[in-house]
Amino acid sequence: MKVVEITSEDRFRELRPQWDALLADAGAATVFVTWEWMWSWWRSYSKPEHLYILAVFDESNALRGVAPLQRAPEQRYGQRAIVQRLMGDGSSDSDYLDFIVARGFEPKVMECLWAHLGRDLDRGEILLLNEIPASSEAISALENFARARKMIFTKAEVPCATVSLPGGWDEYLATLKPRFRTKVRSVCRHLESLGSDVRFGFCERKEELDRLLPALFDLHTKRWKMDGKPGVFRGQKKQDFYYRLSNLLVERGWLRFSWLEWKGQILACQYGFVRGETYFHLQEGYAPEVEHWNIGMGLRAWTIREFLRAGIREYDFLGGTSRHKADWGAAVKLSYQLQIAKPTLKNTVFCHGPAWEVRLRETGAKVLPEAVLEARRRRIRQSSSVPPGNSNPIPAGEPKPNRVLRAAANCYLRSGAPSVIRRFRERYQLSLPNGKPGFSLAKRTEPAGRILYYHRVNDGKDPFFPAISTAAFEQQMRFIAKHYQVVALSELLSRLDNGTPGTALAITFDDGYRDNLQCALPILRRYNLPATIFLTTGRIDDRRPIWFDQVAAGVKSARREYLDLEVGLPRRFPLQTEANRLAAIQGVFSLLRDLPDEERRLHFAEILKQLGEVPVPEELGMLTWDEVRGMKTQQIEFGGHTVNHPFLSKLTREDATREVRECKQRIEEETQEPARYFAYPNGREPDIGAQSKEVTRDAGYEAAVTTIWGVNYQSTDPMALRRGQPWETDPGVFGCKLDWYQLVNG
Repeated sequence: MKVVEITSEDRFRELRPQWDALLADAGAATVFVTWEWMWSWWRSYSKPEHLYILAVFDESNALRGVAPLQRAPEQRYGQRAIVQRLMGDGSSDSDYLDFIVARGFEPKVMECLWAHLGRDLDRGEILLLNEIPASSEAISALENFARARKMIFTKAEVPCATVSLPGGWDEYLATLKPRFRTKVRSVCRHLESLGSDVRFGFCERKEELDRLLPALFDLHTKRWKMDGKPGVFRGQKKQDFYYRLSNLLVERGWLRFSWLEWKGQILACQYGFVRGETYFHLQEGYAPEVEHWNIGMGLRAWTIREFLRAGIREYDFLGGTSRHKADWGAAVKLSYQLQIAKPTLKNTVFCHGPAWEVRLRETGAKVLPEAVLEARRRRIRQSSSVPPGNSNPIPAGEPKPNRVLRAAANCYLRSGAPSVIRRFRERYQLSLPNGKPGFSLAKRTEPAGRILYYHRVNDGKDPFFPAISTAAFEQQMRFIAKHYQVVALSELLSRLDNGTPGTALAITFDDGYRDNLQCALPILRRYNLPATIFLTTGRIDDRRPIWFDQVAAGVKSARREYLDLEVGLPRRFPLQTEANRLAAIQGVFSLLRDLPDEERRLHFAEILKQLGEVPVPEELGMLTWDEVRGMKTQQIEFGGHTVNHPFLSKLTREDATREVRECKQRIEEETQEPARYFAYPNGREPDIGAQSKEVTRDAGYEAAVTTIWGVNYQSTDPMALRRGQPWETDPGVFGCKLDWYQLVNG
């Protein structure tokens, strides 16, 4: 027998028919050792110089064995070594990798392979073979060779999960635990009750892959994103591999790619393949929005039922065990990880280092006090946590600064530095090159204006209706009154228009909440600060909360465990806890934000119908027209914010014109003064749209403000003025950030 090294893709391609014949002779039953798998993996992941296939031929030039390998440098614990692995290892796709050996030729083939590999090991290379099934003839042969040469040899178990399938569906269900069996039946009945809206199927033609694979990638990624993880399909190489492999497997009739769709939309996918009477399950994904339908369970049940009809007798979940797999009747079977190396100090550390580390951690867990271990666990949890989203359209803000930052910021505030910085930032501005070190300093050559905006100001501390507290608001007003030139919005725009030197700041409020009068106005008067309030006139007239506040109030008080909403997909928002309800409010708002206005209003009506009677909390009270007229005498200007607070970009031009014009007319009727300025509801670019500036200008407004952060200059479009603020409640951090943004014009 002879061993031939194959190092080129052309030679690898030519080997295909002989590889197929060898597999049939060897009885290898997994896709992971087929030519199709290895070829797809190599074309997608590896580099040509790492290709390393040992082919063993007998005297008649018949292929009797294959060792598909890859060679690359690796480093562990400061030790660098050349490592040989089985081809396919390292991309988290391949299980049950192995040497392929023809029946009856095992001793001779393994001896030839060892003679070749032994020379590499003598030079210090390391053989690291992962995921070899327990049934492999190679394991005992390699162990015998290694021990005879007194080499390092380790063998670690890798648990896998597999289900033995009986002859029929009812027999299979009988093997499941009663509670899980009942749930499977319930899920199947529900999906069947949806009639033709729900369809199941398998991918049968190459043409279907262009629709199904992107769906798998997307659904898998969405599912893992819920757990704060990226999933496996974020890289282009991974996706390329699945396209190459799937096309080859469809040709061979091995692909089993099942799917579930609802009204033409794919909600769940399960990707695997069949060899002989065994199905190997590799990947899956489902729409997390429809998790309440248990669509992943429903698709798996349908898939298994179809496999039983086709005579499949094993459903292999591949590597890893879990409660989820055990629920479906999975039992444990083993694969192994082998390490073989010359017993040098470097190789000993490389091979045994992971086991030593585990033992060290176990020893530490026994020796270290529980308080120390709990502190470490707490740090890990905090570092991996995701700050919750805000519960309404007010900007979500930033995570609370740590104590060191707060302490440094408050030292800055009390040191007198803001007064020094003010003189400097009035004359100069910093420029920070994108992605490059250093900065440049230049004299200011044009006037600038910054606009802050607020919504509610009160001490209700209600997470369903976020507001800045009166104490935090007063601290911010005290800071800007002392360190900034605060002017009315009308004066700020006049200064920009006239080219008046310096930087001015204006204060604005959106919506027209009554706490602007009760809580904010006394503070503004205390520091002699003017402000502008943009009114949602329809809510002043009918005394009802703005639509998103009605949703928040309804969700807060609802006496039900969930809210169902069919927006694109059948979605369910759980309402069992306060955290659930806050997440539901944010989720509903995000969904409705992207809909045409007519659809938004229909869904809004359906939401209120489900939630029942909605109480109106005091925090949602709106100003009255008498109160508006009274505030006019106290340095408060008023502008328009539409009649009903829709997303202008989602309206027809006619409806947008009506919202903007009627709002302006109503303010002018009640105040007997022109309403000169307008605030776009929500105010992001997608919320404003292409036509809103023109509609607003045609209605007679002189300027309009967005919620896009930044500084305004003489060149800024008056119909797209920037607004924002550092969303901080700590006064020191607020002051530091505002000064910094002003210095660099951020």
